[in-house]
Amino acid sequence: MTEGGVTGFPTKLDRYSYLVQQDTSSGAELVTMLVGAVRGISQLFSDRMTAAGFDEIRPTHGFALTLVGEGGTTATELGRRLGMTKQSAGEVVSHLARHGYVDRKPDPADRRARRITLTERGRECLRVIWAELSWIQGSWTKAVGVDGVEDLKEGLRAGMRQLASSGELADNLSQAWWWREV
Repeated sequence: MTEGGVTGFPTKLDRYSYLVQQDTSSGAELVTMLVGAVRGISQLFSDRMTAAGFDEIRPTHGFALTLVGEGGTTATELGRRLGMTKQSAGEVVSHLARHGYVDRKPDPADRRARRITLTERGRECLRVIWAELSWIQGSWTKAVGVDGVEDLKEGLRAGMRQLASSGELADNLSQAWWWREV
């Protein structure tokens, strides 16, 4: 280790070198808990989707299906909604199309774009996704109450707004809709 950072790490990461030098159990508790909760919920979601017969659907795919909308969307718009690049969204769409959840057709409003729409299988899967997400949220509500869930959602929105205002959050995430006021 060198003064102010860890040897070999870019300067931008040097400000985090203090984490290596101190007990971080309280300073990183929130982030650790959030990451752990996301991992746990993601695994639970994947397991429940597999049990329902949708083996190919992982959390990112489910999230994408919830954002396609009845009128469809483009990969660029879906990427913006997901907070990911157009290329990453294109990979998600390709996976969903390969497994019969979405169709890609020419967009009547833009000849260069492809319109992504749900297939019947996609709509069926989406019904299961909403049921599973409702079940998971219901479990949280049972544990912390309606006010606790609302406080958690507002806290997450406020925290993400703060990170976005710092200028450090990647543009695709700072512009994503899912943490903003709804």
